Amino acid sequence: MTIQYSSSDLIKKIAGNNYSYTYSSVKKVTEADANVKKLQDKAEAFKKKVKTLNRYTSGSISKDLLSDQVEDLVKTYNDMKNSSSAVTDKDVQKQITKLEKLFSDNEKNLKKIGVTNVNGKYIFSSDTLSDASDKIIESLFVGHDSFIGKANKIMNKIEETADDAQYIVSEYKINHTHTYKDTDIVQAASTALAGQTASSIKAYNRIVQSGSDIPANFQESMDLFLTEFAKSVYRTDSTNDNENIDRLNQLCLDHEEELAKLGLTFDGDYKNMRYDTVDATTSDFQSTLNDLFGENATFGNTVSEYCKNIFNDIVQPDKIGVSILDALA
Repeated sequence: MTIQYSSSDLIKKIAGNNYSYTYSSVKKVTEADANVKKLQDKAEAFKKKVKTLNRYTSGSISKDLLSDQVEDLVKTYNDMKNSSSAVTDKDVQKQITKLEKLFSDNEKNLKKIGVTNVNGKYIFSSDTLSDASDKIIESLFVGHDSFIGKANKIMNKIEETADDAQYIVSEYKINHTHTYKDTDIVQAASTALAGQTASSIKAYNRIVQSGSDIPANFQESMDLFLTEFAKSVYRTDSTNDNENIDRLNQLCLDHEEELAKLGLTFDGDYKNMRYDTVDATTSDFQSTLNDLFGENATFGNTVSEYCKNIFNDIVQPDKIGVSILDALA
């Protein structure tokens, strides 16, 4: 989630944090799911026992050997079932549930060969198997639709879904600290002030041009805004190598004559801009104000654009994961 700041609040936060800003990003890493891997190992062991019994034919082996095979089947099933509880993939769990139901549906005949469910875990009695009829044994282990035949089909699906689920995308929160030069933050703060002041001057110009009554504090407000504008918009002391700063300075120089009508002038060496109070109620002032800061005035709009670019170039809001509320527009 992007954090929002006003330009001035962000500058204060950076300056108050030793000219740095700490932010977080999320790194996505594809990793093997250890729980799925464990299940795959247990499932492989169980499936081997399923395949062995799936090859059973009537009278092909002794009951002693069959007893060993069924005991192995029960043991490996319990191991696999136990490991499956930690797997969260819904497709894998769906197949595990089918296998559980298969055991449950055949519980009556399984019990006749010594396989019983005790508190959710299957146990095996070889004595019971030795007394079981061939018909019961065949019903469980012979044919595609037998218990073991269906178990084999389900195990194929378990292997397939487990293969699909064996890798997960993990997200890790990483903290970063972006550092700034103190001089750059001073420039960014000055530029933000210039952009905000330009917006305020534009707002007052709209009042003047609308024909509404001029506010009683209009002169006082214009003196304040133009004083701040002069100090912040034209900076020749910047150590930041930024072409937008040069463009903004040149823009002011290109409009020297018009700015002078608003009381904005340069010193002899063109090092600084200053404001000397002029009467803001005259038609000449108000006409020039509209020419420079009117709704479609090139000067005011370009100032706002350059200020925004300079601020973004220095502070890099996108890089540190923040958005600027006032947008310096």
